[in-house]
Amino acid sequence: MLISYDKIGTVLIVMMDRNLGNLVVCLSSIVALVEYFQGKKCYLAIDDAYKEIVENIKGLDRIIYYPRRELRRSNLLREAMLFLRFIQQIRTTHSDVLIDFQGGNTSSLVTLLSGASYRISNSAARKPYVYNAKIDLPVGKHKVQSYTEIVLAIGAHVEDTNFRLHASELRRDSLESTLGLHGITANKPIVSIHAGAGIIQRQWTTEGFAEVADWLSARGYQVIFVGAGTDLDKIHAVMSAVNLKAYNLGDKLSLGELMALFEMSSLFLGSDSGPMHLAAAIGTPVVALFGPGDDRRWRPLSPNSIVLRGQERCEDCRVKRQNCHDTPCITQLSPERVKEAVVQLLEGDGENSTFSSENSAP
Repeated sequence: MLISYDKIGTVLIVMMDRNLGNLVVCLSSIVALVEYFQGKKCYLAIDDAYKEIVENIKGLDRIIYYPRRELRRSNLLREAMLFLRFIQQIRTTHSDVLIDFQGGNTSSLVTLLSGASYRISNSAARKPYVYNAKIDLPVGKHKVQSYTEIVLAIGAHVEDTNFRLHASELRRDSLESTLGLHGITANKPIVSIHAGAGIIQRQWTTEGFAEVADWLSARGYQVIFVGAGTDLDKIHAVMSAVNLKAYNLGDKLSLGELMALFEMSSLFLGSDSGPMHLAAAIGTPVVALFGPGDDRRWRPLSPNSIVLRGQERCEDCRVKRQNCHDTPCITQLSPERVKEAVVQLLEGDGENSTFSSENSAP
C-alpha cells in the first residue's frame, strides 16, 4: 500500500465529477474503498446532483455534497461563501488520506485546501503538484479499470466491477404516483428510451427513435421517454414523430425515481450517456447506441447489453478526437438493426455484444 494502513484513522473519498456516467462507473471502486477502510472514519464528497444515487451506500460516516447547482445560480459573493462553507465541511473531517478519483480542476483545489496529510489521485490530474502519490492509469481499457487501478494501488480489491444499484422504497413509491398520473400501469411491460445525449453528435436520428417506439408500442410495450435539461428538445421532436402511444416523462423524474423506473423496465434503449450507465448498474437489459464515443472505454457495464453503431468511427473520432459533422457512425444505424438487438435481449440471447451495421466490432 502507498501508506501504512495502521497509520490511517480517517479517509476522504472525492468523486466530484459532474458527469453521471463517471460516477456510476466509479461506484464499484468507491464501495471497495469503504469496505477496505471498514473500522476507520470514512467520508465521501460528491456533486449534490447525485444524492439519490449514493444515499444507500453502507459504511460511510458522512456524505459531503458539493453544491454545484447552487453555485451556478449565485452571485460572486454568495458563490465564495458557498465554496468556503463546503471547504470547511471537508476540513472538519480531519482526513489522514484523501483519494481523488478524477483529479479535475475543482477537485484538485478541494484537495489542496482539505488539510489531508496524504493525497492520492491519477497521474493525469490537472494539478499534479497537489498530490503525494499519482497512479498511472491503463491505456485503451474501460474507464472502470482506471478507477480500479487506484483502488489496487491503495491495497484494496474490487470484487465485481459490474456494480448493482437499487432504488429506495421512498423513490419507488414516489415513482408509482408519477406513473399513475400519466396513466402508466405496472401490469404492462415498459421500455425506457433516452433519446438525448449531452453531445448532439451522439444522438441517433429522430426518425429512428420514432420508428422503434411505434414498433414497441405495437408489440404491447409502454414506451417511456426519459431525460432532462438539454434532452427535452430531442424528446419533443421524437414525440412529435411517433404515431402510436408513448409517454413523455422528460424532466419529471428525480434520479432516484429514474432508478426505480429502470428497475421496472424490460429494456433500456438509448444513447452513449449517463442514463445508459445508470440502467446498466440497475441491471436493466441495455441496447446502447454509440457514435463517436469509444465503446471500449464507455460500454455499459452489464453482461446483458448490446452496443450498436452505424459504422466504425472515422479518423476524426478515433485519432483526432474531434466530432465530424454528419457522424455516420451513429446516423447510419438502421431501425431494423436496433429492433433485432431489442428482440435478442428481450428473448434472452444477447450477451454483451458490439455490432456495426456491416460487421461485428473488435
